[in-house]
Amino acid sequence: MKRKKKENQGALAWMVTYSDMLTLLLVFFVILLSMAIFDKVKIEKAAGSIKASLGVLKQGSKVKIKKETIISEDEIVEEIQSTEKRISGLINYIESVELKNFISIVKTDRGISVRILDSVLFRSGYAELMNSAVPILEKIASVDKNSPYDILVEGHTDDVPIHSARFPSNWELSTSRAVSVVKFMIRVGVKPEKLSAVGYSKYHPIVPNITPGNRAVNRRVEINFIDPMFSVSGKNIFK
Repeated sequence: MKRKKKENQGALAWMVTYSDMLTLLLVFFVILLSMAIFDKVKIEKAAGSIKASLGVLKQGSKVKIKKETIISEDEIVEEIQSTEKRISGLINYIESVELKNFISIVKTDRGISVRILDSVLFRSGYAELMNSAVPILEKIASVDKNSPYDILVEGHTDDVPIHSARFPSNWELSTSRAVSVVKFMIRVGVKPEKLSAVGYSKYHPIVPNITPGNRAVNRRVEINFIDPMFSVSGKNIFK
């Protein structure tokens, strides 16, 4: 009596190919997740390798990458280190002109923030920069040279209401002051596409608005250098 042939011996050929494809896709996404910084070169290479493995690319085909899009991680690190050196120079300048009590530099989870009391930049109730503010802002703007940082300028007021023809509320005043600083930075060479401005009125105080001294601290402009790489807790560098 003949024995019946056993069915389904071994894996089907299509299942082996399908499993290989899933494995390659898994490796591809693991590579993407492991990248701390969006590096176009690495991603294109990874994509090219997987396409080649799956037979998508024809023999001799190459992945084309435009030269202007290639920025290595090492270059970004060097630019950040160079920016931090200029910030150290800014600290020395602030101390030399005896503005340490009016300007503070802190590290935040976004990068580095230069906090300037409004009395250094503006007359009370106005949004036009005083002439005495020019050398200070020029020094701050110089930090941006070849920097990968974007700059967010924030305007802040205290809780004392303002009712003038130009500024019906502290919203308009805080926003106009931030915009004045942005316009100045553009005039001295900072790229407009790296800049943004926002006004927070009285709603982001550093300390409670309960004394004249506290209100003076809260009336400020913050120039935030948004760091693309690191995140550290806020701390006054002068302390």
